[in-house]
Amino acid sequence: MFNPMQMTLWRMVLATLLSLPLALAYWSKIDWKRWKPLVVVAFCGSAIPNVLFAIAQQHVNSSLAGVLNSLTPIFTFIIGASFFQLKIGWTKAFGILLGLIGAVILVLFNGKAQAAGNAFFAGLCVLATVCYAINANVVGRYLRDQPPAGIAAAAFAMTGLFFAVGLFFSGGWQVVWQHPDGLKGLGYVFYLAAIGTVGGSILYFWLMQRTSPVFATSVTYLLPVTAIAIGVFDGEAVSVVDVLGMGVIFGGLYLARG
Repeated sequence: MFNPMQMTLWRMVLATLLSLPLALAYWSKIDWKRWKPLVVVAFCGSAIPNVLFAIAQQHVNSSLAGVLNSLTPIFTFIIGASFFQLKIGWTKAFGILLGLIGAVILVLFNGKAQAAGNAFFAGLCVLATVCYAINANVVGRYLRDQPPAGIAAAAFAMTGLFFAVGLFFSGGWQVVWQHPDGLKGLGYVFYLAAIGTVGGSILYFWLMQRTSPVFATSVTYLLPVTAIAIGVFDGEAVSVVDVLGMGVIFGGLYLARG
């Protein structure tokens, strides 16, 4: 029904509409003198990486994209230490590496999927994770005292028009009305926008403000764990490799938080 780009654009347009009440509620509580960090968050935390992944996943499979997305905490640490005076101990650094190893085990060595894709488009996934890393450090350095819902709403408000225009030229509007299941499909995208995009963004900023940029981005290691959990409810078997990978991830998160 929707191609990856159309789905991404619809998700971001719907997220913008859903966040408008939050933008109105938190408008006066946001320190707009810090508009530069907010612009960085809007584009590096949402707009640019979402578009990059939408382009890339037409040429790389989800397994490779998942592994590359797990590089986010590594880049968060590198960029934070290089440009944001981020200090991290050896224990936390080892935890980050351990979590990455666990994610790779789950994605590549469970026998259910194989990573494959074009190197150039894989590079777009890596660039997207760099954007996520910049976003995390900017929030951690400049926006720790701002309301999480306000940050998320401001970011969507700044980029919503770009996504709406892109949606028009992508043909996404026509798919909804011309495809027999268009409205039904849009309903599923609405669910993703509400829970995964708006809700997820608010929780992400909340977690980042209460822990650290590195730990907050380490939750990306839990994505393959969540996929396995959903698979269990759907009747899929859990292998020894799955258990091993999840154990390594949880161990890494424990060390990264400590």
